[in-house]
This record gives sequence, structure tokens and C-alpha cells, in this order.
Amino acid sequence: MAPPKRNSALEALTGGAHKAATPASSVQAEATLPEPEKASAPPHKPAKDIAKVMLYLHPKVARKFKEIAFTEDRKAHDVYLDALDAYLTQQGHGGLEGVKKR
Repeated sequence: MAPPKRNSALEALTGGAHKAATPASSVQAEATLPEPEKASAPPHKPAKDIAKVMLYLHPKVARKFKEIAFTEDRKAHDVYLDALDAYLTQQGHGGLEGVKKR
């Protein structure tokens, strides 16, 4: 049997303490892993008072929104809502809450 291949990148990260797994030990390790639980929750349905809107953006603009969301540890959806709120406020509509109250 040929010696196992070395993974120099993994050895550099672990300080050479990593030993390559043999096929027998990898099978044994797989058998001991617990099976993930299956979710029994029903699929998510949006609220009736929420309208879906599709946005077509230039790829660089979409990436910028994602970047802003990532750096602020938020979802891109929240950044889109902030932008809409600022626009509606600027136009004199009272932001998202002002429009909802009408």
C-alpha cells in the first residue's frame, strides 16, 4: 500500500500535527457522526400585507449593496429598505412609516 499523500497546506496550519486519514479510519469517523435532525416546520409564507417587488440592478450596484450589508452585519434587504425610506422621506412622503399610515 502506498503512503498517504501529504497536504502541505494543512500541515502548515496545524504545525505538522495532522496525519492523513486512512480509508478505514475515515469510514469509522463517518459512522460515529450524529445524523442532522430534519426540520418539521412548514415552509415560510410571506405575510399578506407584504408585496413582493423585483429589482433589476447593475451588478456593481448590487454588489455595493451586499458589501454595505456585510460590513454592517445586516441583510441586503434591510439596506434596500433604508434606501427606500431615505428616498420617501426626501420626497416628502414621511418615509416607509409615513406611507404605511396613509
